[in-house]
Amino acid sequence: MSTKSSETDDVPLLNSSDFYQQSWTETVDTLQGNFPDGLDTQQATARLEKFGYNEVTSKKTPKWQIFLRQFNNVIVYILLVAVALTLLMRHYSDAIVIGLVVIINALIGYMQEVNASNALDKIKSMLSVEATVIRDGERYDIPSRELVPGDLVYLDAGDNVPADLRIIDSDNLRIQESSLTGEADSVLKGNMLLVGQIPLAERSNMAYASTAVTNGSATGIVVATGLQTQISQSVADVSAQKTPLIRELDSLGRGISWLIIVIAVVMFGFGWFLQIYSLPTLVMAIIAMIVGSMPEGL
Repeated sequence: MSTKSSETDDVPLLNSSDFYQQSWTETVDTLQGNFPDGLDTQQATARLEKFGYNEVTSKKTPKWQIFLRQFNNVIVYILLVAVALTLLMRHYSDAIVIGLVVIINALIGYMQEVNASNALDKIKSMLSVEATVIRDGERYDIPSRELVPGDLVYLDAGDNVPADLRIIDSDNLRIQESSLTGEADSVLKGNMLLVGQIPLAERSNMAYASTAVTNGSATGIVVATGLQTQISQSVADVSAQKTPLIRELDSLGRGISWLIIVIAVVMFGFGWFLQIYSLPTLVMAIIAMIVGSMPEGL
């Protein structure tokens, strides 16, 4: 069966999750592809200019900015005020101890955030370096970064899937998708039409970038490249959104901090009114209570 593109090359940029609900012929028509001959060189060049290279790029945040960001917290602000007060009162050992607590917690947060920010770099290592593409009716290898939506890609056992693909035909194709779904076993794939909302792990007519072919072979049409692929979108969603646990911890940390401040102000006023201690002793006692009560780990 041959499905050829129209004369225009205004290919829509759709999310790859839309295509599993289409038949493969509809997908070819939507992407103005050409089966079985593939795109011609002129089409591929034009689409490369429009969609860009099939690679994962991200804006790098300087490490010093990540480190300074760890101090943007109510609890840290309170502890820094405590450091300033102890320095003014010349209790240098106390100031050093409190300062060390702040710095150690900042370093822990910095290391965690740096590890998380390396997620896109880890994705790059999972992407295929070369892809077997069908263009102008011929099959040959090209750098995977030059793939464009509408390209026909041939997969064989041992290949890494270079982009998100809607499978057109397959022969006992099995793909390991643990990087996306966590499923340890390889999944049997085919070109069947799926109806309704299907979970990612059950989209048996799709092959996603960063997964690996374990058995069989197949031909698929590229539906998404680069930052539009499912793995890139998944990482972006995780990075942009806080989990419910993190939101609860943030709320708990703020609540505890303000409660401690209120109690400290009341105790300071009560101690000052009764004049039980001299002012320097009272201030140090309040600082000790605040530092001892603050949940720095949050």
